[in-house]
Amino acid sequence: MLTINKQKNPKALVIWLHGLGADSSDFKGIVGMLNLPDIEFMLPNAPLRPITMNEGLSMRGWYDIKGTHKSLDFNYQDDAGLISSMKRIEDIIVERMRQLDKKTKIIIVGFSQGGALALYTGLSSEIKFDGIISLSGYQPKILNKDPIKKNIPILAMHGKHDDIIDVNIAKLSYKDNSPESFNFKIYEMGHELIDSQLLDIQKFLLGIKDYD
Repeated sequence: MLTINKQKNPKALVIWLHGLGADSSDFKGIVGMLNLPDIEFMLPNAPLRPITMNEGLSMRGWYDIKGTHKSLDFNYQDDAGLISSMKRIEDIIVERMRQLDKKTKIIIVGFSQGGALALYTGLSSEIKFDGIISLSGYQPKILNKDPIKKNIPILAMHGKHDDIIDVNIAKLSYKDNSPESFNFKIYEMGHELIDSQLLDIQKFLLGIKDYD
């Protein structure tokens, strides 16, 4: 796991989850470009696991996915994998929060498969999250969604030309979210993260960090 800006009293703790087949170093440069020195970022690694979509090859993945790169099977959901990875993230947060002020804001961010896990964890966990960002992701079926969590601020960002997770599939997965706390932004891009998103991410994180 990679930790950036580790400090005694951060204004916020951000858990940032990489996508399928990547690792914790994938967003190291992006975090640096956000220029938020009083926020601590923790970038964990997903476990190695066989991924059905990739012919069962083992790679870093938060849960299993079926289908192909051009046609993911969203009718299948690896609930066991999602729950296992959610618990992995919860353990990281609980251990770190033992050393921090209880008022420290907790935000979870993820890209692609990591974005799906960020939403799943933020809306399912007993941990109180103060914000969620999904980058080129989608919202899995939430098995035990707490009604209170409907008011968590969520920023979902997606590419108009995404050929991995179609923007319309992403939109459909978000349909049950409260419009008061949910913001969906579309960019002229594919399945990626581009510079024009950085200011929006920064504004969101600063808004959560500075809200009392």
